[in-house]
Amino acid sequence: MEPSRMTRDWNSLIRYALEGEEAEPFLRLLKARLRTGSQVVSVRLENAAVKPEYVLILSLHKQLSEMRVPHSEAFTGWSFDTGMRMADEQQEQARFVLLLGEHFAALARDVGPDVLMALLSDHLPAMGAPRSSEAARHLRTSRHVDSVVRRAAEKLDLVLVGLARALGRSLKYDEATTGRILDGALAQWIFQSSRTRGLDASHPL
Repeated sequence: MEPSRMTRDWNSLIRYALEGEEAEPFLRLLKARLRTGSQVVSVRLENAAVKPEYVLILSLHKQLSEMRVPHSEAFTGWSFDTGMRMADEQQEQARFVLLLGEHFAALARDVGPDVLMALLSDHLPAMGAPRSSEAARHLRTSRHVDSVVRRAAEKLDLVLVGLARALGRSLKYDEATTGRILDGALAQWIFQSSRTRGLDASHPL
C-alpha cells in the first residue's frame, strides 16, 4: 500500500476514535454549535421503542433552541466522555434500558436468547438487585441453568460493570443513584423483553 494511503487510513482511524463515525452529521453539527458558544441545558429521550432520538435544549446568549440527535454509538460515547446527564433520573433509566437492549442483543447472539433469559432468571436474584431480581424471578425459561449459563454470567457481569462505570464515573452519579438507575433499567428491559417473547414477568413499576 502506498505511504500516502496508509497515512490517510491511520488519520481516519485516529479521527474515528476521537470523534466517532464521519457519517454522524447530527453529532458534528452539535459539536459545531457548542464550539460557537452554545451550552446544553437539558436532554431527554423520545421514541425510545421505535426510533430513539435525543432532544437537546441549547442556550446561546440566553436564547433557547431545540436540537434532535438520533441515538447512535458515537453520540452515546460523546455524552459519556462529556459527562452529559439526561434531564432527570427517569430519563436516565430510559437511556440505559436502550443501552441494555443493545448489549443484551449482542450477548444473545453470542450465547443464544434462551441462555440469556435463563441467565437473567438465575443470576439477577442471586445478585440481589431489588427491582430487576423481582422481575427476573417471574421469567419462565425453556432451559435449566447449566454450565453454559454459568459461563455466560461472566459476560453479563462485564456488561453490567461497564454500564455502572458509565453512570458512576462518566456521569458522576453517586453509588446509590447508579444502582437505582441500573436496577430500574434492568427491570424495565426484562418486562419489555418478556412481553415481546411471550414470557411471564411482573411489571417492575
